[in-house]
Amino acid sequence: MIHQVPIKSLPQEWLWCETWCDDSSKKKAKTIDLCNNPMTKEPKLQAAMRIVPEWQDYDQEIKLLQSLFKKEKETGTPAKMPGQHTHGNLSISLLL
Repeated sequence: MIHQVPIKSLPQEWLWCETWCDDSSKKKAKTIDLCNNPMTKEPKLQAAMRIVPEWQDYDQEIKLLQSLFKKEKETGTPAKMPGQHTHGNLSISLLL
């Protein structure tokens, strides 16, 4: 198969990894690989919070959604996220 389909390498910006890429190239990264670093043995979630500044905000938003879904399931009534407004069938979310 390898002789029938040519394999191409993508530029580094398409897959940035802390293990083999420098910090200055992270600004141009299109994807960030949160791979395990065999040198540090740092847990992935801890590394994610350090490498990706927005990670903690995303994590908090997901935890809020999980608690809202749990509340909705327990009460049987739709739960609203803070900053979410409804008008008829239109739902408008304000970024917090």
